[in-house]
Amino acid sequence: MSEAILQVRGVTKRFKGLVAVRRMEMEIAEATIHSLIGPNGAGKTTLFNVISGIYRPEEGRVIFRGEDITGRKPHVLVAKGIARTFQNLRIFANLTCLENVMSGQHCRGRCGTWSSIFRLPRQRAEERRIREVAEEWLEKTGLWEFRDELAKNLPFGLRKKLELARALATEPKLLLLDEPTTGLNDKEKEDIMEFIGALPRMGITVLLVEHNMNVVMGISERITVMDMGEKIAEGTPEEIYNDLRVIEAYLGREEAIA
Repeated sequence: MSEAILQVRGVTKRFKGLVAVRRMEMEIAEATIHSLIGPNGAGKTTLFNVISGIYRPEEGRVIFRGEDITGRKPHVLVAKGIARTFQNLRIFANLTCLENVMSGQHCRGRCGTWSSIFRLPRQRAEERRIREVAEEWLEKTGLWEFRDELAKNLPFGLRKKLELARALATEPKLLLLDEPTTGLNDKEKEDIMEFIGALPRMGITVLLVEHNMNVVMGISERITVMDMGEKIAEGTPEEIYNDLRVIEAYLGREEAIA
């Protein structure tokens, strides 16, 4: 197994006495696709929000590439190499596709205020680099022909791709994807599955929350299953598919036994 890029150690997150995540343990191997699944309300999104710095856990630690990042702010984590998408799209509707993806490079900017004000050569070179990175991801995600189109004018499937392209433009080592195939038709699902499946070969580790089990089983190397805030199973797709605890969590004990 590859070396771990992310370790979740004993993480607990509460909301006014309600335990949303309890003593969670998880380890993500570098350059792999690892899925996090479970019924609605299992705690998956809460755990995502802890990893990405939106929530600070009451207990436990999050370790990224050997560094304790527990409670660090989202913009700090993006600069360190953690990017994410959201189930509900968060793109800039009145910017073009190119401008949206260029915005993902903001965390990689190196020029200071004076360079920007006086348009020094260093600033102009950085702007060229930002544009080149954005154009590269527009091409890779199949959005090149829409580069000058306002994001709000794109159909839903292409807007999902645009959010993915913007996240990738941050140059992440770890990409958190929250329901990337929700709302897509079958062809769009196949396209995005193929694209996500290729990311580890580019050196990008993927942690995926997804309800579509065909997607999960088709591209994951390992799967962690949560129910009621706790981890109930972890293993390969085949192991998870045959795990009675997982079947019970999704179907209920009586249906699972029937």
